[in-house]
Amino acid sequence: MNGSRCVRALFASLLALTLLLLGGSPAADAAGSRLLGTTTVTASDLLARPAQRAYVVDTAGMVSAEDAAQISKIGAELHGKTKAEIVVVTVPTLGGTDIESYANELFRSWGIGDARMNNGVLLLIAKDDRAFRIEVGYGLEGAITDGYAGSVLDAMKGEFRKENYSPAILTAYVTLVQKASAEYGVELESLGAALGIPAKPTHLGSVADFGEMLMPEDAAAIERMGGDLTNATDTQMIVVTMPTLKGVDARRFAQQLFADWQLKDAAHGNTALLFIAKEEREVFFLFGPALTEMEQEHDTTYALNRIRSEFPFDKDDISEEIRKGYATVAAGLCEKAHVAVPDSIDEGGSEPFYVYIFGFLVFIPLLLLLLWIVGQVFGLAFFSLAALLNLLSSGKYGNMGGGSGGGRYDEDDRPTYRGGGSSGGGGYGGGSSGGGGASGNW
Repeated sequence: MNGSRCVRALFASLLALTLLLLGGSPAADAAGSRLLGTTTVTASDLLARPAQRAYVVDTAGMVSAEDAAQISKIGAELHGKTKAEIVVVTVPTLGGTDIESYANELFRSWGIGDARMNNGVLLLIAKDDRAFRIEVGYGLEGAITDGYAGSVLDAMKGEFRKENYSPAILTAYVTLVQKASAEYGVELESLGAALGIPAKPTHLGSVADFGEMLMPEDAAAIERMGGDLTNATDTQMIVVTMPTLKGVDARRFAQQLFADWQLKDAAHGNTALLFIAKEEREVFFLFGPALTEMEQEHDTTYALNRIRSEFPFDKDDISEEIRKGYATVAAGLCEKAHVAVPDSIDEGGSEPFYVYIFGFLVFIPLLLLLLWIVGQVFGLAFFSLAALLNLLSSGKYGNMGGGSGGGRYDEDDRPTYRGGGSSGGGGYGGGSSGGGGASGNW
């Protein structure tokens, strides 16, 4: 036993000496990796680095030419404003190498991101292996956490299983870029086209109803309220509806639209956007820098809840609630600015006149019914009390000694109990042995 231990110890020492002598060589790395049970990635295994900076390297043919052009445009703008680099790489297969090792080595070999800021991101996809990974440099790990990167990959799975690779890759790229640009506090104009942001109407008033959710009369009322709100408070509030966002996150879409349409900093930051995505059933307000506290106001929450309550919607009902929600928040903005609420806003948040008439016609019969029920209850109580008093006043008591204050019955005056009946008009129950009892009435 001791001999075998010595042999194993000697073998381990020789192996360690060999690795030491080979220190730093590829052979040593390979041997060490085998000992650790990991896969070694050498320079010859890696995809060659492009001669010029590229934001999509699609060797597996998964990205359409149009989407690749959008990725390149977005990536270049992000790099120009932040020095961050986000790169998409697709390969047919990794040839048995685990994707984590390959992505890490490719990231370092290509030097993705600024050398000092270490703000690179790699989205690596191995098509035939059905594997993908997001590798993040230290400089962006605070923004693109492991959990967030995992959620981006999870969102890609559904489209990948249907082999809709290119749209899913573009969406993932845009999602990562939005997170990185937010980390540096920059806005990218190129994101609008990738997200499907509609062009800003030439003559934008207070309504952009792309989702066709507003009735004409309600849209006209909002336009009047918007004009009066601007005149009274120098605040611009716009309603934008969209039919569908095609899988894009609603809040990111709205934030990009807010920036692309140059609404965020308009009117010195006194701006508001009521955004509604029809198919996704998403409703929320965005406010400019001067109005951020409005996000937590009761009026804002109340308006959103009223609109959300109409999904799935009848157009008449949700159109009315959008108008009322707009009026509610507009009135709150007037109060914040310490100005009188314009008549159009006051009227916009109220019910139509016929609603009050209908309510009155319903209320009167209900009130009469309630009064009738109350009358019946009191009448029944009155007659019951009268009957009880009459019954009490007609009863006869036996002769009782000692006055009316109570006392003992004389033996001769005690009433006789006969089989549950009574003599002399009054009978009293009394206890009896055996646990039984008798009762009487008067």
